Formats: sequence, C-alpha cells, structure tokens
Amino acid sequence: AGSMGDSGTASRVFATFLTWMQEKTAPVFVFATANNVRRLPPELLRKGRFDEVFFLDLPTHGERIKILEVHLRERGYTMLSQRFNLGAVASATEGFVGAELQALVNDAMFPAFRDNRRELETEDLLNAAGEMVPLSASHQEHIEQLRTMVGNGQARNASDDRNALVASYKTGDNSAL
Repeated sequence: AGSMGDSGTASRVFATFLTWMQEKTAPVFVFATANNVRRLPPELLRKGRFDEVFFLDLPTHGERIKILEVHLRERGYTMLSQRFNLGAVASATEGFVGAELQALVNDAMFPAFRDNRRELETEDLLNAAGEMVPLSASHQEHIEQLRTMVGNGQARNASDDRNALVASYKTGDNSAL
C-alpha cells in the first residue's frame, strides 16, 4: 500500500480505510475492481472487509454483439442488424474485452473515412479485428490464473452468476450474493 516518496501517506490512508471497512456500522455496500487480485494485500481481502471476490470472465459471443451495438449506436449507426453482420464480428473477436471492442469500432472508422467518407461496413470491423491482439492472448496466463482461483474456491464466477445476481438485485433477495 506504500509508495516510494509519499512519506507514508498511502500507508496511512490504506490503514484508515481498512479500519473503516472493519468498524463501519452504517449499511454500506463496498465494492472495488482490480486487474490483478493477487497483488492486493491479504488484509484487504479477508472476510469482514471484502466478503467475496468475483471473477468476471471475458464477454461471450452474445455479449460481444451487445457491446458492439452500444459502441456503434454511440457513433450514430442505426438498423444495425441490417447494416452489419455483428455475428461474424463477434466470432472474429473471441477473447476481446469491452474496451478492445470499443477501440475496434474506432479503428474501423478510419479506413471508411479515408475512403471518401463512405459508410462503415462489416469488412472494416473484421479488418480492424484482424489487426488487434487482445489482452486475453497476450496475458493468457494471467487470465488462466484468475479462472483457477474460481476453480479453487478463492473467487466466485460472476459470469455464471450474472442472471442470479441481476434477479436478486431486482427482487431484493440477497441469497445469490
């Protein structure tokens, strides 16, 4: 929790945060995200502070389609199913995360713009996908370690629990949490 040259400020703030997490009396739901859970101090992850560690796996084929739709709509595209073959793009982007899909849409727009400002096409998206190396490929070992944590019971697979978690939130039933 300490950082070189911060005069111990980071350590003091971290200690205060840990104490607050342990002693809070108000009904506060605390959550955080981390790219590398193994680098977090164990005292942060113990029960009573963060009661659960969840792993959210890479987006599925259907989820990648939905993410692509969001980013294409943000750029003013409509009638997506008539205009694009998003199923083919989703198949070509196995292992891509949401940020990479967003970058893919951005990257695909450049050739269309350079080519007399023509409309974006499926082929542009597929070409952009072919030029990208997703983090899941370059950091495959790290992702497998996270999946192993799920297998060992050190984390819950939020990817499998998505529907149960959404339903429990909507109904107020916390049994899935």
